[in-house]
Amino acid sequence: MVVTGRPVGELRRAYQALHEAHEDLKRTQQQLLHAEKMASLGRLVAGVAHELNNPISFVLGNVHALQRYAGRLAGYLETIHRGAGAEEIESARRSLRIDRILDDLPSLIEGTIEGAERTRAIVDGLKRFSAMDRDEVEDFDLVEVVERAVRWVCKTAREDFRVELALPPRIALRGAPGRIQQVVTNLIENARDAASAGELPPTLRISASLDAGRVRMCFDDNGPGIPAEILGRIFDPFFTTKPVGKGTGLGLSISYGIVERHGGTLAAENRPEGGARLVLTLPVAEA
Repeated sequence: MVVTGRPVGELRRAYQALHEAHEDLKRTQQQLLHAEKMASLGRLVAGVAHELNNPISFVLGNVHALQRYAGRLAGYLETIHRGAGAEEIESARRSLRIDRILDDLPSLIEGTIEGAERTRAIVDGLKRFSAMDRDEVEDFDLVEVVERAVRWVCKTAREDFRVELALPPRIALRGAPGRIQQVVTNLIENARDAASAGELPPTLRISASLDAGRVRMCFDDNGPGIPAEILGRIFDPFFTTKPVGKGTGLGLSISYGIVERHGGTLAAENRPEGGARLVLTLPVAEA
């Protein structure tokens, strides 16, 4: 029998060094997660600006019309208040087109409210995507997350990029919706880039099925597929097939970790008919 030993103080120092290294690793992981998310967010800025331009322009046009109408109404009321005769009041009513103003006011006000609410919804969606504290666990609908991610990505994609959705009305999950949206957005962006490299118009089909308390969601693109020699490496950190400056190689790696923390899996394969398929599985929320 051989007995070996080490001083307790040395073991404590080794444990402390290991603990510090672990904390440094966790901080680095969070920084990488945030960096990849901000990179994805930056790619969406152009689409967000275009999306905001429409309702803001609509509201601005309506406000200018309301401003003109307010001047005419003020002139008409002044005519009434200074005690003008019925004939003069009627003449002012016709010349200032008061009846037309009264007909237009409801639609102008309604349109202005609709444009303002649309702007608020866009800003709220952007805040949801860019928020740092999306690790909060809550109940959410995966279908809403997917539809929102599709809208964001399509705004910066080629005009001929088409996304087909074959999803149930609702998929209830429990977790961090911001993190899951980051995963879905990354999968859609990768499929868009892969499909754009092919000869056919880029197309992505997103389908989902529920079985045994889990949801299986497939992202099928019509691109050239994933070469067999790199199929097992696409989830490795910093591995990317994109040109320098076009990708960090962190998107799929970070997405893989997020899905694992939610009790799910993320896998990749090539479809027999061509193109790649990313398969996302997650546990559904209990009723």
